[in-house]
Formats: sequence, structure tokens, C-alpha cells
Amino acid sequence: MRGPQAGFSLLELLIASALFAVVALGAFELLRNLAADAAPLRARQAGYAALETLGDRLRSEARSATAIWSSAPAAGAGHDDCVQLDFFAADAGGPRFWSYRTFPHHGSTDAVGPDVLQRVAGSGAIVPCDPALPGATALSGMTAPPLFTILPPAQLNAHQDPYLGSNDTPFVAASVPPTAPIPVGVLDALSQPVLGGNTIVEARLENAAVARVIDLLPGVFPNGFTEVLRYTCSERCDVGHDGPSAKTLTACAMTWQTQWSHYVPAGVAGAGGWFLAGTFSFGYSGIRADGGSDSLQQVDAASNWDPARNYAAFPPGGPAADGSEAGSLTPWDVRAEAPAAWLTDIGPYLAAGQAAALAVDKQRCDAVQQAGASGSYYANG
Repeated sequence: MRGPQAGFSLLELLIASALFAVVALGAFELLRNLAADAAPLRARQAGYAALETLGDRLRSEARSATAIWSSAPAAGAGHDDCVQLDFFAADAGGPRFWSYRTFPHHGSTDAVGPDVLQRVAGSGAIVPCDPALPGATALSGMTAPPLFTILPPAQLNAHQDPYLGSNDTPFVAASVPPTAPIPVGVLDALSQPVLGGNTIVEARLENAAVARVIDLLPGVFPNGFTEVLRYTCSERCDVGHDGPSAKTLTACAMTWQTQWSHYVPAGVAGAGGWFLAGTFSFGYSGIRADGGSDSLQQVDAASNWDPARNYAAFPPGGPAADGSEAGSLTPWDVRAEAPAAWLTDIGPYLAAGQAAALAVDKQRCDAVQQAGASGSYYANG
């Protein structure tokens, strides 16, 4: 009699086939889900990469810019109202302007869609929100209009990161003073002066993949390794560079010109005295290194008659409301004195606000005369 043969029974084959079918179906479903998720994953990766690339480009362009501003910080209700960030730079090749803008109210049929950030460039200021200007797509698929926030110098130290909620001041060292906005010598498309200075532009951009906050610093912005130099103007510079061209001022002389005088007799105002009015003139002159001559005339009015003073309440011979002698009679006729003595004598009696200005002009005149006599200005041209 033969022994039993090795093998699988029909029942075992049926069970194995069922298990294989279940595993195969699960694997197929897993592969199908992975394939379905691949497209959104690729789109997310592409969106992330696009926003990172734009961020790098914006930072690079900001570092080469002299000024950054927003000519359209928010879109109005009009169809072509946009949000626009503008840049300006100048080098040996001339001035350059470029802008990033988006039109939130556009539709899918417009040349520039509502989810597109467009870059426009030119040699002149970019007209804000002009859809006819040709540009290139810098970012597509935005889920919200960009937000460009200009942070003036006074707000830099207190600025906080909008996501982290912590202070965001890695760009300004405590030893670097903020510089107030200053004109850079060009006008924007609306004929307004373009302002430079230490400002930060906070750009908030987002698409379906990621949201980013990018701090843009113009190339002139100082950092913690920058030593800021402050220049002060000498007396010569102060009075000599008040016109379109520099001046070589080496001498100064002060003169006095009487305009009118009136004597108030004794008994009306105590011992009596003089009301006087005229002008002090500070005449600057100099010879340039090229042989040409320069001149400058500074004229200041001077009088001890003060229209703002109530002489009915305060007699001409008595003190003014603040206790000073401003606007009072001079007890002597100083018209015949030399101008320097005249200024010294009449100084306490001058109308309010005149003495300080005259003292400054006299100090500048003396400084120019003294330095010019030593020849220290001639070579500086």
C-alpha cells in the first residue's frame, strides 16, 4: 500500500488565492493614492521653489537699489488699481527703475491675471497701475495680493516679525543711528521726490504652497559693521555753500546802514533815548585757485523798535514782558560808532529774535576772516 503524496489541498489553494488578492488590492490602492498625490506634491514643490527664487531675487535687487518705495501701497476699487513696489538705482550706465505689481481686480481674461506678480522695468519712473506697460511674470499662483509695508527709521527698533511676534532688528545695530528719509535727486512717475534712507520694506507673499515675509534693505542701508561718519560744516561751508555752486570765501567785513532813527525826549520815557533801525551787512569775498573771484552778501535787519511789544503797558525805557531790555530805547546815539561796537551796544535792546541771528552771522564772519587770513581756505577751492 502507498503512503500519502505531499501537496496542497484545494481548500489551502483557495485561502492562499484569497489572501493574495487582498494584498494585491491593497498594494494597488496604495499605488493609486500615491499617484493621485504626486501631482499636488509636485505643484506644492514648484510653488515653494518659485517663491524662494523670487525671494532671493528681491533681496539681491534691493541690495543694488538706492531707494525702494511703494507708489501704489494698496489697490483701490477700480479694475486696473494695483499694488506696486518700486525700485531705483543709478550707476555708470544711467538711472534704472523697476517695479513689482499685481492687479487683484483683474479676471482670467485679462493679460495680467489676478494671481500674477509682474515685473516692469525701464530707464524712467514706472507709472503705477498702467496695464499697458509690458512686463514679465515674476510669480504666478498667488492666493492673496502681496502686502508691502514701509518701515521708517523711527520704527525699526520696535518692529516685530509678523509670524514669530518677536523683535525683528538684525539689520540695525544699536550703534548705527537711523537716517531720516532724504531726497535722492530723482522724481517718481507722479513727480514726487524719491526718498532714500534707512528704511526696510517688508514684503508678504503667499501662494498655495507657502507664505513668506521678506525684509528688503536698500544697498545704502548700514549694518552692524558699518561705521557711520557724521560731517559738520565749518563757518565757511555754512555761509559759502548756500547757492548752486561752491564758494571760496577768504574774507568778511561787517557794515551798518541806518534806515531811520527817532529820539524820544526825556520825561516821556524816563531819561529818554533812541529808536533806531537799519541793516547789518556781512560781505564775504575770496579768490579761487583758478584765479576767479567769489562773493556773498548776508544782510540782517536790526532795530530796537519791536512791533510786537505793547509800549502802552511797558514804557520804552523799561523792561519787556520777559524782563529783558528787548525793544527798549538805547540811552545813547550809537550811529556814529564802528559797526562791531554798534552791534555790541545795541544787542541787548534789539527786537525779540534779532540778537541771536545776528550773533551767529557775526561769529561766522569773524571765523571766515580769521581762517582766510591764514590762507587755510585758498587751496580747498
